[in-house]
Amino acid sequence: MTSRTPPTGKQPLARRIAADIRDAIIDARFEFGEALSEENLAAAFGVSRTPIREALNLLQLEDLVTIVPKSGTYIFTPGLEDIAMLCDYRAGLEMQALDLALEHARPELAEALATIASEMEQFVAAGDIRAYGRLDARYHQAIIDHAGNLYLERGYAMIIGRVSALRTQLAVRAEGEPGRSLADHKAMPGLIAQKQVAEVRNLLALHVGQTKVNYTNAYLAQEPRAENERQRLKALFSYKKN
Repeated sequence: MTSRTPPTGKQPLARRIAADIRDAIIDARFEFGEALSEENLAAAFGVSRTPIREALNLLQLEDLVTIVPKSGTYIFTPGLEDIAMLCDYRAGLEMQALDLALEHARPELAEALATIASEMEQFVAAGDIRAYGRLDARYHQAIIDHAGNLYLERGYAMIIGRVSALRTQLAVRAEGEPGRSLADHKAMPGLIAQKQVAEVRNLLALHVGQTKVNYTNAYLAQEPRAENERQRLKALFSYKKN
């Protein structure tokens, strides 16, 4: 992996580090349940352990890591029941958001989704699954954003990190993916533009429901990864020195 330049701007150091670790979790560069060493992270970022500890506390608030006293910090581990509940909660939020968006911002939603779907198709053709996953997150976030409901946005923000990590870790491994999901993403904007409300609602429900099946099957089939943690963290988070 290429080296990264030091983060700049006024954002606190701990938040910048948390953002980098969050991206790594979402991009499936860590396994579920994997231990994170404060010492190794500090060495990888070239900082003391204090901002690392603060960053991990921020990530715990997002349920992306679990800090166990006198044991350590671990990437979250979604059990099968947790996956099911998360998918059901997500489905409820997205269906409600879709109804509101169709009522208040239908043309804008159709245009936004069509644009993202076009980009997604390019990354599938290029074989860039991580980029596809990030666009997948943007696609579904657009549905939430066009609903115009602050409380739906807050509810979705509580789970988006976990959903994104599950998507990258598990969904794209399923048979027929990402081709199946891409076909759904391409179809929805047209249905919205044509005011086919029942059809697009049904498609979104089936789409999110299928992710629940994909997550479950892939979770059961996943295999552990053997790799030296310190070396991998240095590769992930190494910054060029000025």
